[in-house]
Amino acid sequence: MRRDLGDFQTPPELVAAVLETLGPIGEQWPRVLEPTCGRGHFLAGLLAQGSPPREIHGVEIQPEHCLAAKAMLSERGETGSRVAIHCADLFQLDLGRDLDWQGGGPMLVVGNPPWVTAAALTRLEAPTVAPRSNLKRLRGLEARTGSSNFDLAESIWLKLAIELADESPTIAMLCKTSVARALLQFAHAESLPLGDASIRRITAARWFGASVDACLFRATIASGDRAAPIPVYRGLGTADDPVTVIAFERGRLIADYSAYRQWSFVEGIGPRDWRQGIKHDAAAIMELAVEPGTGRLQNGRGEVVDIETEYVYPMVKGADLKRPAHEWSDRALIVTQRRIGEETSRIEAEAPRLWAYLGANGDRLDGRRSSIYRDRPRFAIFGVGSYSFAPYKLAISGLHKTPRFRVVGPRGGRPTMLDDTAYFLPCDSAAEAVALASLANDPAALGFLAASSFTDAKRPITKALLQRLDLTAILGRADRAGLFNRATSTIVDELQREPTAEMLKEIEHHYAGLERPEAAPA
Repeated sequence: MRRDLGDFQTPPELVAAVLETLGPIGEQWPRVLEPTCGRGHFLAGLLAQGSPPREIHGVEIQPEHCLAAKAMLSERGETGSRVAIHCADLFQLDLGRDLDWQGGGPMLVVGNPPWVTAAALTRLEAPTVAPRSNLKRLRGLEARTGSSNFDLAESIWLKLAIELADESPTIAMLCKTSVARALLQFAHAESLPLGDASIRRITAARWFGASVDACLFRATIASGDRAAPIPVYRGLGTADDPVTVIAFERGRLIADYSAYRQWSFVEGIGPRDWRQGIKHDAAAIMELAVEPGTGRLQNGRGEVVDIETEYVYPMVKGADLKRPAHEWSDRALIVTQRRIGEETSRIEAEAPRLWAYLGANGDRLDGRRSSIYRDRPRFAIFGVGSYSFAPYKLAISGLHKTPRFRVVGPRGGRPTMLDDTAYFLPCDSAAEAVALASLANDPAALGFLAASSFTDAKRPITKALLQRLDLTAILGRADRAGLFNRATSTIVDELQREPTAEMLKEIEHHYAGLERPEAAPA
């Protein structure tokens, strides 16, 4: 079993639970396809049904798995069902033509496709990677999945939907929950007729020893309401009520539609552009620990770094933003540019010790794999601009499941930089940052973000989501006394200073600016 290739053979107990959830299989679907049948656990489960399907086809690329599945069938003897196992690459088959079904009737596709990305398969020199040419009949797939990486389970799902569309199959397969959402989003955007969709969570750690959110995703390829709500159930079974309902709103998939409706007034167009922190892809070189008391710098390799401080700025990582300001780590970041594309060669004359340090680590910096560094000045960074040097920032981590905004101020008279796991609004003053923070931490704003984001996503909070947060709408409904109480607490907790009457007056000025956008600060 190749777990490095996403090969998780489904335990018979889980197979039985999946099939029981789907109901009496043979009575509903006389034909069943398992597109990645492995060693045959789902095939055995189907044949053990009280009313098994009339016809079953399994496809498997790994020869040893094919042999095991065929041996299982031989041991069972006569079953009354026609079972065919195809030892083939699924992506080399035309599913509408090559399977040679002997009868008609409704079709079920069931199984557990590999939990791995195409890029991972390529790195591991796996026997197959889904060819995109099979999928380009659906407009926009290339743009959505990117040029180098997509989840293999997504490709299998889409191939099934395309090539079996005329059969109107019901597809019910185990997959990562993120894959289920990606398929729903793509189907909605491309008018792929997915109906009767549902998600049932499973505990991947229990069944596969995998730390990932997973589910049984079921949908029927048939015309229907593309905006219909999709129930999400706590687990397998048929009697429980959904724990939440996801749905499309304004073309976007909402994590908790009931909560979203309560806070939907918050959605609009934010009055300011959210920015992402600095990306460098070389933490061991570019991020430095600051020794308390001495201010001595040390890199991630444990080396003392003696460089000019002109290019060194205090730093807060997205992970720090979960904690109060006084608990943030004492870090610094080497900032080689003030804007994207700026030449870095000037560092050699302005900061020769820094230039020597960067050159000594040139192999690591020059070897950064992301394409954003291609054809850029040597030692370039990304996500840097005049906004990076704003003295104050309203910041939030993109990684945390529970949204919380923080005010980040200067340290030692230097603006504090954020890493690329954080997003922020640049602010010219402490009062401006506090005014925005009191609005952003309003229950309406946090409720909207929580309802709109998926906690199992790699980044629950994104720039696109933040850009939909209309702080002006919050101000129109917020309790002013509550806003000022929150602002006062922020001044004390985040900035660690006592609020003055002048600062509170300036905060009120910023609220007035939001109420009159034409008067808002640039």
